[in-house]
Amino acid sequence: MTDSKCEMRRLGSMFIFAAPSGGGKSSIIKRVLGHLDNIQLSVSVTTRQPRDGEVEGKDYYFISEEQFKKLIKDKQLYEYVDSDFGPKYGTPKAPVEELLKQGKDVILDLDYPGVQSLKAIAGDRVKAIALLPPSIRVLKERLVNRGTDADDVIERRMSMAEKRIRESQFYDYVIMNDDLDKAADEAISIIKSTRVERKNICELEELINQIVEDK
Repeated sequence: MTDSKCEMRRLGSMFIFAAPSGGGKSSIIKRVLGHLDNIQLSVSVTTRQPRDGEVEGKDYYFISEEQFKKLIKDKQLYEYVDSDFGPKYGTPKAPVEELLKQGKDVILDLDYPGVQSLKAIAGDRVKAIALLPPSIRVLKERLVNRGTDADDVIERRMSMAEKRIRESQFYDYVIMNDDLDKAADEAISIIKSTRVERKNICELEELINQIVEDK
């Protein structure tokens, strides 16, 4: 018998969380990050200027229009929003891929077009999780009660809510967020189960051989 211990190495996965405004996405992501190791938020690039308190590389990577165009040309963005009427945003490949190689999972905050773009490139490396409110009525109550938006902003958010909710049928997982603790636990369970999927384990055949030969 040898004294060596067989260690299981794995590749990281990408987890997209999506919800209408007021759906509890930020709260659930915060709990996931606080509960699990080896997982972090993806940092997007943007062409807008930093706001007070924002930190380069933590909140965003702040880049020029020329740099943004070059990332698109070189196909170095998983997905992006390229508007002529406002700041541009995108998800850079390089930092995400480096984290995945290290066996770390990455959380992304994207809408459904972003989910489609990312899945087209990364395939089953991506798990898309939709968060549903119990009802449109409850969703509006949440937006009103948090007191951060004017009435016209709430109405704009509500006008998009039904579309976001209907898109949930195209996601890999759907979580009903009527109880924050329960919803967060379900999200954590999804990530934990993905971590032990066969396709995510590096050099599995070699690992199995090491185990059976250690007699």
